[in-house]
Amino acid sequence: MSKRTAIQADCAVPVRGARLSLWPELLWAVEWAELKASPVYRGAGVARGREEPVVVVPGFLGSDLHTGEIRRWLGRIGYSPHASGIGRNADCPDVGLAKLEERLEEVASTSRQRVAIVGHSLGGTLGRAAAVRRPDLVSRVITLGSPLRSVRAHPLVLWIARLLGDVTPMPSASPRRHGDHVHDGSCACDLVEALALPFPEEVNGTSIYSRRDGIVDWRSCIDASPGQNVAVSASHLGMLVNRHAYAAIATALAGTPASQRLIETEVRAA
Repeated sequence: MSKRTAIQADCAVPVRGARLSLWPELLWAVEWAELKASPVYRGAGVARGREEPVVVVPGFLGSDLHTGEIRRWLGRIGYSPHASGIGRNADCPDVGLAKLEERLEEVASTSRQRVAIVGHSLGGTLGRAAAVRRPDLVSRVITLGSPLRSVRAHPLVLWIARLLGDVTPMPSASPRRHGDHVHDGSCACDLVEALALPFPEEVNGTSIYSRRDGIVDWRSCIDASPGQNVAVSASHLGMLVNRHAYAAIATALAGTPASQRLIETEVRAA
């Protein structure tokens, strides 16, 4: 059996429950208030961009409305931010991946340069897969609390995902049109295959994670590929509005060689 055939025989990302505490997730509003009071929010003391395009991808059950704060901030520090265009991130993973690739093609064509991806949770997983499949479109991928190989998450989140999976039709049962083609494959074959492949050397990768993440086990966010793992103090939900995460994102977007060795750091913001 070929590798591709073996992957297609089980089109599912390995998923396990993890004993995590959800209470830190209640503090996301505090993190947002701290961000608003931080110099980082105003763009002080962080590396600035030169209008490079950045596509921001929401996490599971999120939508582009939830990434508005971070996109506005990216604009303030000199980047050209774009919504993912995938709608609510609750469909089959391959459908979201196909939509993201189409968005990357659109932004890359308009800007005439490769695109950076900032993805939260499942959005980062989709971003990583998109970079593997289309390195010609992607310059770097920055993930925020994203499982990169297997998924270890709070049982409540897994229960919600299973519930949605029961009521959401497979693409083969309900084909979705994307631009000039119709997506009618299996639910996660493309995603699983991409995650099993080596990360492209020409694409920079940074995984930002938190040891107090109450939804995704931080150990599943560690990137073993050449790249950078950055620990911040944040809740999972709060990573989209956390000053430490924002400081780490600005540093990662500023760029380091894609061929760098694996580095692990901890970022703290004023």
